[in-house]
Amino acid sequence: MTNDYEFFAYDGGQLNTSAIEVFAYPMGDLTVRCTAGADLVPGVQVLWVRTAAPDWTVVFNWAALTAGYPHRILVMPFLPSARGDKDTPCPTHTNARLAALSGITGLVTIDPHSPVWLDTLRAVNPTVAAHVIDLAQVVAAAVEVGDYLGVIGPDAGSLRRASAVAAQLELPVSVADKKRDPATGQLLGYKAPAEVQSRPGRYLVVDDICDGGGTFALLAQGLGDGFDLDLWVTHGGFTKGANALTDNYRSVHTTDSLRSAVAAVADSPQDTAVKVHPLRPHVLDVLDTINTTR
Repeated sequence: MTNDYEFFAYDGGQLNTSAIEVFAYPMGDLTVRCTAGADLVPGVQVLWVRTAAPDWTVVFNWAALTAGYPHRILVMPFLPSARGDKDTPCPTHTNARLAALSGITGLVTIDPHSPVWLDTLRAVNPTVAAHVIDLAQVVAAAVEVGDYLGVIGPDAGSLRRASAVAAQLELPVSVADKKRDPATGQLLGYKAPAEVQSRPGRYLVVDDICDGGGTFALLAQGLGDGFDLDLWVTHGGFTKGANALTDNYRSVHTTDSLRSAVAAVADSPQDTAVKVHPLRPHVLDVLDTINTTR
């Protein structure tokens, strides 16, 4: 669990490791503390969370520990429970409220599932600055455009991010049509948009989150023969491994927002088609901007 939290101080272009650790009491409850004999490293204080289910006690206590510094930045590329924005009760609201009240001064993230999380954060505490890394620029730096004919979004909810990526890559964008069982609502597969179906070739499929990967496999199978697909998912949960994806896509691109993405690569063969792109350079760019305001 302690690997889910990394503590840094940013100063002068350097991200320095802080001598802070997550400490568990004998009954298992967590806090944070400076390691024995160590002082806090000066600079913008940074807590990088790499789990989809953070213990907010860690965040609150880290913010209290570093309260003497004007900038306490939570780097949380994957916003926890972001897909619960329509649930009742709403875990998206709950996690955003906790972030807003934790004592942080800023949040760095990428590709939020919907506006709900950040809207709640701002409503509860308008003083917390939300810094959203430009997804389109990250994708453009990660993939080789080559002979892509276009960008495909798996559903209507993906249109915004797929369109942003397509514009950055100077490619057309299309949205696939879902086929559902009218009686049960179960997803049966996908049908390619007419403009894509009439023009087989190489395409980039873009979405924000992949958990088991089954829907992406259905999308690839629904497009059928003649299509050579790559996949971009910003947050690779890969809860059932990556085989369902690599069996249907030539390459799978994701970021290291979650440790599960890195683990999927480690558990796969050497010639795996999964490529994990580090967010560190993009986070450093944001921190550099914050640092100049000190």
